[in-house]
Amino acid sequence: MSARTIVIGDLHGCYDEAIELLDKVGATSSDRVIFAGDLVDRGPKRLECVELAMRHESIQGNHEESHLQQRHRPDERLSPDHLETRRVLEPEHYDYLASLPLYIRLPEHNAVVVHAGVLPGKRIEEQDPYHLLHAQCVLPPAKKSYWPSKAPVTHRFWTHHWQGPERVIFGHTVFDKPLVTEHAVGIDTGCVYGRSLTAVVLPSWEIVSVKARRSYRGGKDVALFPIHEDVSVFS
Repeated sequence: MSARTIVIGDLHGCYDEAIELLDKVGATSSDRVIFAGDLVDRGPKRLECVELAMRHESIQGNHEESHLQQRHRPDERLSPDHLETRRVLEPEHYDYLASLPLYIRLPEHNAVVVHAGVLPGKRIEEQDPYHLLHAQCVLPPAKKSYWPSKAPVTHRFWTHHWQGPERVIFGHTVFDKPLVTEHAVGIDTGCVYGRSLTAVVLPSWEIVSVKARRSYRGGKDVALFPIHEDVSVFS
């Protein structure tokens, strides 16, 4: 089997499911494995997920961004969830998170991996880090992005606007099933919420998922958003 590229959605501490997914796709040492960010918070094995990514590749997600911004904030000023993450990470883990790129180009597949999204009319290198880490519902050329549950009716999910040239592989926004369009593939399927962990395998663009072993965080912040037929989104 020739070398493949395997891109995996947001882990959020779901290490056991990550190992199961890598086993299910038959990952070998010749395969390239890339995580789409948000390795930490919410789930049970945050340190293990960071160290798994350190053996492969990852981009930075908005949760890594938050931890880097709060790296020197006193414990009492952190949320309980962020404090739980801080307590398992060592300085070398923070240094690793700080080294993560905001995107990884895959020119051999005419693709790029980002955490959240992009705006149209800009090359990937020109994208605002805010959009790479946070983009959801937008109204270009305005820069402001909204969570689906808070978006004005005039705003649409960024994938409706993006026409390439690259096909963007992304996480961040949780779908009840992978979002697959001509120019975008969304692979965060809410493992930490008890749903599934998803990978896209290149060059075949095969979608592979494993079920979460349980829900590690309740889904009380669910919002319904018609990105494609019968898709629900965690905001």
